[in-house]
Amino acid sequence: MRFCSSTALFSRLFSRSSLSGSVSAAQATLSFNATHKEVNPDHYPALITKKDTSRILYLKHFCSLVNKLSTNHRDYGALRALDSMLTKTHYLDSATSVLVIEGLSRLRKLGRAMAVLSNLRKSGKVSDYFLYSLVILCLVKEGRVGESDTVWNEVFGSELSWNRRIDASDFVIYLSKFGKSFELERISERVLMGGGALREQSYIALIGALCRENKTLLVKKVLQEMKNQGMRPDDLTYLIMFQSFCKKGDLVEADSVLRKLIRREYSMDICIYGSFIYGLCKSAKLREADKLFRKLIRKDHAGVSGVGNLKMGKRAIFQLDCHGAVPEIMAYECYCRSLCAVGRLDDAETLLKEMLKKRTVPQICVYKAFIKALFRAGRSEDAIRFFNVEKKRGFIAAEEIGASVVAELCEMGNVNDAWRIFNEFIVSSRFVPATSIVNCILSGYLKVGRLAEAESLFESIQKGSFTGLPDVSTYTVMVDGYCKQGNIIKALCIFEELLKNNLPLNGTLYEVIIRGLSVCGRVEEAHKYLNEMIDNSHLASYVEWKVLFDSTFGADGYGISLG
Repeated sequence: MRFCSSTALFSRLFSRSSLSGSVSAAQATLSFNATHKEVNPDHYPALITKKDTSRILYLKHFCSLVNKLSTNHRDYGALRALDSMLTKTHYLDSATSVLVIEGLSRLRKLGRAMAVLSNLRKSGKVSDYFLYSLVILCLVKEGRVGESDTVWNEVFGSELSWNRRIDASDFVIYLSKFGKSFELERISERVLMGGGALREQSYIALIGALCRENKTLLVKKVLQEMKNQGMRPDDLTYLIMFQSFCKKGDLVEADSVLRKLIRREYSMDICIYGSFIYGLCKSAKLREADKLFRKLIRKDHAGVSGVGNLKMGKRAIFQLDCHGAVPEIMAYECYCRSLCAVGRLDDAETLLKEMLKKRTVPQICVYKAFIKALFRAGRSEDAIRFFNVEKKRGFIAAEEIGASVVAELCEMGNVNDAWRIFNEFIVSSRFVPATSIVNCILSGYLKVGRLAEAESLFESIQKGSFTGLPDVSTYTVMVDGYCKQGNIIKALCIFEELLKNNLPLNGTLYEVIIRGLSVCGRVEEAHKYLNEMIDNSHLASYVEWKVLFDSTFGADGYGISLG
């Protein structure tokens, strides 16, 4: 498919770019149109005055004008008021600029939106990937992926050196690595519009990311689009797809992909058999799951070895010669964990006993899976009893499954028992607990409202009473706990301590503090941290920004919303 030329594309994009006249990309500026007359603020209260200093007020006025113009694009008074607002560039920090770009894009004033985008990049604070997301997901949201490349190059082409250039393929790979589920869905919709702009590696990365999020329907659509573009998925892509279908219990699709892997002579190992056993358990095909497990541990040869001998109407995996493909211990372990995952505790316990009779000691992950399943089934007493029995047997490093017990007890709010086990067993046995387990107890105290004990434990962690120093999760737990209790001052103290000490932060911590400030009505400060979040690359894309912005600043009666 041939892409439209730059000139033709911009002619189409900017035919509606300004409600008061066409604006080209080269001519787009934030200057006030000298031909417009001054507007009386009393007639348009949304017009910001020189006395106003709040960015929040600026955003309120801007949203009000955009919403007004969305319903009446011939409101020339509102147009002049909007022009006047765009001259006040001192308000356009990163967070404000993103909303302005979104609003201008909605009004199809794309030339002006691109001018704001260009100035945003000149600030040198926002990553090119985030800026690209504004192009592909906001400015050209109704166009094909290839068109976003054309717009990107038109705006920034002369500014970017050859080794710093990115395109749609680079952005898809980036989002596949760092994006959240809703961002992956959004970019997939754009990819499925066609246009042939992506490289093979981008399709593979996107399919892998969608499999990670268990979006199997989109996986199939993106795979088909990849094939339509004349590209062929590799073995690893098919393997990831196969595991994703098994995870969801979609055995028909899993069997279809498995036949492709067999045709490619892919080695059938624990990744294949273990995943299919889980899929059978997930879809309540327990007799088949047991049949496949028994086939794996059987000593004799049975089944075909070539794809040409496979029959339709019968699952391919049962037709294979699986002798020696999977070690017996691994077959037991994957089957037991699969039974635990679907809540078949009696069957899992029977299998555990069968393993012990054979003098086979399962890996720690099997014990952890069984304990977790007991807690999930509301059988906490049985879980603790099982833990105590295994501790006495001494076959395994019981402190590791003890850590799982502590974590599950904290999750259900039983901090007393969690702390007792932590002290009596983990500490007394000189086992060095992972920071994550200490964080679980800290979170447990806050979850049940025992703030004084949480603060005492937090101080102990800071002093090094446990292994190492607190990590970012430790601080996130405390900040989140204070925010939920409405103590935003202490939450900010901890957050600022992190900033002062140059400790690594993450998007989750920023999001917690922004939401906490918003709930407490300190929206100006929340906006400041949102701006830092963008400048420090803790937001992957425009879509992630929008979800956070709408759920905080668009709620609680702040009135900062674009309809």
